[in-house]
Formats: sequence, C-alpha cells, structure tokens
Amino acid sequence: MSDDRAERLRQNRNRAKQRADSGDSSANSQSETSNPSQPSESSKPKTAGESESSATREDTEENSSVKDDQVGTYMYLPEHQHQQLSRQFHLLKAEYEYEYSEEFEKNRHFYPLVVKHGLDSLDGLDASEIQEKLDSLDSSPTR
Repeated sequence: MSDDRAERLRQNRNRAKQRADSGDSSANSQSETSNPSQPSESSKPKTAGESESSATREDTEENSSVKDDQVGTYMYLPEHQHQQLSRQFHLLKAEYEYEYSEEFEKNRHFYPLVVKHGLDSLDGLDASEIQEKLDSLDSSPTR
C-alpha cells in the first residue's frame, strides 16, 4: 500500500516538474487532453461583458489546487521548531484574515514567505557564519 502511495507521489512530482519545465500554455493543453471530463477554460460559458483579462488572482487561486501550482517539499524539523512554525502561522493567519478578509493558506502563502525570507537572510553568508547559525540552532529552542 505504501508503494502505491509513493508511486502516486512520484508521478505527481514528475507532472508538476514537467508543467514547470514546459510552461503554462503547454501544461494547460496537456491537462485538458489527459482529463477530458473537465471542461477547458475556453469551453466555459462567459457572462456578458466578461473577458479573459477580467480573471483575478483570487479567482485563479480558488479554482486551482496548490498541489497543481507548486512542488511539494518535505522536511524534518526539531519539535520546538515545528511548534514555533505552527504558532507563527496561526498568529499571522489570524492577523491577515482579520485585516484583509481573505484566506491565508499555509502551503500557498505562509511556507513560500518563510522560505523566501529565510533564504534572503542566508544570502552571502560565509562558512564560519553558517557554522555560527548552526550552533545557535542546537543551543536552545526559542520560546
């Protein structure tokens, strides 16, 4: 059973990688031909005055799965870092949703923010600075 799951995950990752490599236009045509039960974007009826450019980012996000748009990445964290990450997500989610009345998703919004800003903070470090940061991870959990 776990072999089936592993194979499905592998296939999903490969499809996502192929879509990323081939670009949006060819990925759309591949998904339409591989799944004819779903209507294509062009076959959907349009209401009066609706145009291709009227689609907003929110509409696109609501209709697509984060699994279709992004590549899954799995990692293992120490328990205290996992708790801190989860706590920070819930705090930001509550604040963002209260302020903007829009959903703040963990996989679509939070994780990319954490990675982007984490990568920015690591940019330009030399080996000794990396070692210092690694040592600070081992020394004590925050909060």
